[in-house]
Amino acid sequence: MPGPLAQFLAGDHDRLDALLRRALARPGEIDREPYDAFRAGLLRHIALEEKILLPAARRARGGEPLHMARRLRVDHGAITSLLVPTPTPEVAAEIRSILEPHNLAEEEPGGLYETCDLLLAGQADELLDRMRAYPEVRVAPYQDGPGVHRTAASALASSARQTERAKPR
Repeated sequence: MPGPLAQFLAGDHDRLDALLRRALARPGEIDREPYDAFRAGLLRHIALEEKILLPAARRARGGEPLHMARRLRVDHGAITSLLVPTPTPEVAAEIRSILEPHNLAEEEPGGLYETCDLLLAGQADELLDRMRAYPEVRVAPYQDGPGVHRTAASALASSARQTERAKPR
C-alpha cells in the first residue's frame, strides 16, 4: 500500500495526465484550456518536489541527496523548458516522452515516492500540509523563437548541462 506522500503525489500525476489527455483529445489539435491547466499544475507539481520533497529527503539523510535526485532535476529542467513554447501536438509528444519514464521512476517500487515515504514517515503530515498549502505558481506567457527548446533530447541535454554547472565545486 503506497504511503501518504506517494498517494498524494501520484494522485496529482493522475490529475495532470487527465488534463493532458483532454488537451490532446482531438488529433492534431491542442485544447488550450486543459493544456494551460496542465502546464500550471505541472509547474506547481515540480515545485512541490524541488522545494519541499527533495530538500526534506536531503535533510533526513544528513545533507546527502537521494541518488535519483540529479536525474529528476534534469528531467524537471527539461520539462519546464518544453512548457515555454506555445503548445503544439509535437511539443506535447516531447513532454510525454519525458514524463512517462519520469513518473514511473517516481511511482515504481523503490522509486522517489516510496523512498520518501520510508525516509520521511515521521514528517509526512507536515510535508503534506505544506504541499497542500503551496501556492499556485506564476505562469509566464508562452514564448517562441530560435532559443526555445523544441525536442526532448535537446531539452534534456541542456538541463543536464545546467545541473552540472550548478553543482558545488
